[in-house]
Amino acid sequence: MTRTTRKYDPWILGLALAATVLGLLFIFDAGYARALQTDGSGIPPEFKSQVLFLFIAGLGAWLASRIRIEKWKTLSKFVWIINLILLVLVLVAGHKLNGAKRWMGVGPLSIQPAEFAKLAAVIYLAAYFADRKAWPSKIKPQKNFGLRFDNVWVPKVKRYMPAIWVALSVILIEIEPDLGTGAVIAATAFAMFLPGGVSRKSIFAAILIASIGGAFAVYKEPYRLQRFIDHPNRWTTRNIDDTEFQTVQAELAISSGGVGGVGLGIGRAKHVLPATTTDFVMATVGEESGLWGSLGILAVLGGLVFRLLLLAHRAPSRFGMLVLYGVGAWLGIQTCVNMMMANAFLPAIGIPLPFISSGGSSLVALWLAIGVCQSALVPEPVKEEKPSKAKSPPVRDKWSSRTAQVPVYTTNYRGRLR
Repeated sequence: MTRTTRKYDPWILGLALAATVLGLLFIFDAGYARALQTDGSGIPPEFKSQVLFLFIAGLGAWLASRIRIEKWKTLSKFVWIINLILLVLVLVAGHKLNGAKRWMGVGPLSIQPAEFAKLAAVIYLAAYFADRKAWPSKIKPQKNFGLRFDNVWVPKVKRYMPAIWVALSVILIEIEPDLGTGAVIAATAFAMFLPGGVSRKSIFAAILIASIGGAFAVYKEPYRLQRFIDHPNRWTTRNIDDTEFQTVQAELAISSGGVGGVGLGIGRAKHVLPATTTDFVMATVGEESGLWGSLGILAVLGGLVFRLLLLAHRAPSRFGMLVLYGVGAWLGIQTCVNMMMANAFLPAIGIPLPFISSGGSSLVALWLAIGVCQSALVPEPVKEEKPSKAKSPPVRDKWSSRTAQVPVYTTNYRGRLR
């Protein structure tokens, strides 16, 4: 018989729920003006979609938390294969929107496979690093090329295969094109290299390769390269209404909000920014709720990241530790990049703010990650042994040949025999 003590962390659930509610508030606030202009309802379609996907996300999180963490480890390769298949299918059968092939499905039930690739990468790498053995410090000299190829190079390539598979998913996502999501997956993978036991030499080599690949991805698309070139001079007459329009308007909105904000619903950013409910939702937050509102959003998301990293050190298994660490790194990286993009520290690269920006696929993927993290806190089942009846050792009766049982006496808390 096995016994399991199911343990949930209320802080993870509470902070994720608080971030989702704040997201719904600001999605409605940032989109209602445009909804009034289009259909007169005042209810943004992004808000309706977010509410619909929230129910799906909640169900998915509950189901993910009910699957034991060791089962997630067993399913890691299957999850990764499904992820790669979806990334290929979206390039073949996906539908285009704003020049990008990122979505599959029909109408409001369309999904963006790249968002689920973030969680798939965390689970896949966590499963690999959980069982990864250290490379021997000294290798016996091989007599010939064949032995060296079989005993050294082939094992080396096998150790590099997870990084190669993750790089393949990043390339598939970049082709959509979606360089921002690919960059988040790559950065999360690098963060997981540290607890995964990857050597510094391998990390430096991977950083060099990733830097070359990232530079090539920026250079091959003229609009990407132009954004990076124009960003330092975004306030010039030539750039302010061209490549840097979104960044300039977001920076202007946040600066005009000051400390206390101009007031909910009164902001200007929602009327001029094209991505006011998605990548640049922080423009509305900063303008209408000011510095205090921005710090409040940062506190909720930062608290969630801190809690995940703290619980990673208390996880009952190494795989669970790596999952918690990977999800925490993912959320932290994406939050920081989005906020730096909104306040013009970085050029616009298309990364949503976790739980706050509109996007059904992003919301479902995030809540699935919360469910898997809750599962990572559940210890492995403990087998209960059936209580055995205490028997006194058999002794020989000196007066006969029969075996007699010696009575066992115990005492109560007052010392009396019972």
